[in-house]
Amino acid sequence: MTPPLVDYLCKFGDTSITVASNLIEDARKVASRHPSHMSAVFLDITDAAAVEAQVRKHTLVISFIPPWMHMKVLPICVKVGVNVTTSSYLSDAMMELDAEAKAKGLIVLNECGLDPGIDILGTMKVVHEAKAAGHKVVSYESYCGGIPVAEQADNPLGYKFSWNPGASIKASKNTAIFMRDGQRIQTNEPLK
Repeated sequence: MTPPLVDYLCKFGDTSITVASNLIEDARKVASRHPSHMSAVFLDITDAAAVEAQVRKHTLVISFIPPWMHMKVLPICVKVGVNVTTSSYLSDAMMELDAEAKAKGLIVLNECGLDPGIDILGTMKVVHEAKAAGHKVVSYESYCGGIPVAEQADNPLGYKFSWNPGASIKASKNTAIFMRDGQRIQTNEPLK
């Protein structure tokens, strides 16, 4: 996810990006894509003082670490007043930062990856365009992620993981909330 993001961000010219990772050679490889805009640093997120020192140097932190690690970074961002975004689902622990972040005028933006995120925005775009054209949306289903062509569905799930397989399985157990035939449905059961 990181290389396409930094390629996009560097299009804006005055961008300065630090790629922080506990895998310094990987960080250097990403930073080498745009050496005039990027640098790489070693960072162990279990070292709160080191995380805080790096966070204080920036105006935005984009956290692409595993979801269970976000709470090593997000509270520090809120504490020192730095905006932060993740591609992960919102958690109860993240919500505990909400009041402080709002009081400081910070943006703590989650669920802005492909799923969740882009799929939701794409859905709303389709719905708004249909309504603007005078249409009524009566049904809409979105299938997002790694559903491969049949000949490449070579694992028991028939799924190609583009992200953490454990997170995919955990996400599949999340409560689903949707509209069906004009009724709001909330379920943890597999859909039929």
